Amino acid sequence: MGSRIEAVFGGVLVLLVIAAAIVALVNMPGGRGPGDHYAGGGNGELPQILPVGPIGANEYVCPCFESAFELAGSSVDVMSSQYRTGYEQCRAVGSSAGADAWTAGWNARLSARPFEASCRSYVRSASR
Repeated sequence: MGSRIEAVFGGVLVLLVIAAAIVALVNMPGGRGPGDHYAGGGNGELPQILPVGPIGANEYVCPCFESAFELAGSSVDVMSSQYRTGYEQCRAVGSSAGADAWTAGWNARLSARPFEASCRSYVRSASR
């Protein structure tokens, strides 16, 4: 009789552990929960770096610089998909100038004086 009670409580315990694991997997960031309607991994969001629609010749430089500056302050590194996506977007729109602005923004945040870095100072130094 004692072993039957242990078996019942053991079975209930196993079911609770499995249920907790399923709930944890569904509620994880990037997990497939209710309302997720995307294909692919991660959280399904790609960074929006550049404005949507037609832009002028120099309108991509500051958005690229500032987006890279902000991204460098988060917990991502150069090998992350966010960095590569932003860099590729800036390079596609602005050729080498967009890629240079992205790199300058990233490096400005990681420099010893990020409080002095701004897009305006980058544009001034790049035009020399």
